Amino acid sequence: MTTHIATKRITIVTVISIMASCVIELSCAKLPEKLISPTLKIETSVKDNKEAYKLMLSTGLHNENSDTALVDVKGNIVFTDPADSGGRVLSFPFELPVILPFDTGIIEIEKLFSEEEIMPLVNLMGADKEKLQNDGGLERSLTDDKNVALELTDYQKKSILDLLKEKVNEKNQ
Repeated sequence: MTTHIATKRITIVTVISIMASCVIELSCAKLPEKLISPTLKIETSVKDNKEAYKLMLSTGLHNENSDTALVDVKGNIVFTDPADSGGRVLSFPFELPVILPFDTGIIEIEKLFSEEEIMPLVNLMGADKEKLQNDGGLERSLTDDKNVALELTDYQKKSILDLLKEKVNEKNQ
């Protein structure tokens, strides 16, 4: 009889240990700290018979976790000017529904701006209006750029197993 009670205690302790490990692992899930291969393109455009500037920003966020998905990821891509004590030049909000383990969530932003709105960013990238118009646009890879940063504002961490169970249950309903 004591062997049976000891076995139950060991089983309970084992289950509690496994559950605690899962909770600790989820709470320690690594968050993306930098943008993956950010590229910026600015082209001249026309909107409502007025000169405009089309900005296209493409980058990614990599989930380095093996068993934790990042869900409802929200944040900003921020361009700052070190000459202005790191003051914000432009900020672009983004949302990603899910980034699976070892996957990269792709962020694509496309927006039109007036000359007044876009020129601080054009200047930050080392160009001006004349160069922008003469070259037909501006394109930069921002991999080593200190002027662009990632700001995560909200996210959820979910075990990949729980996420998959939810998806299966949604399909079965």
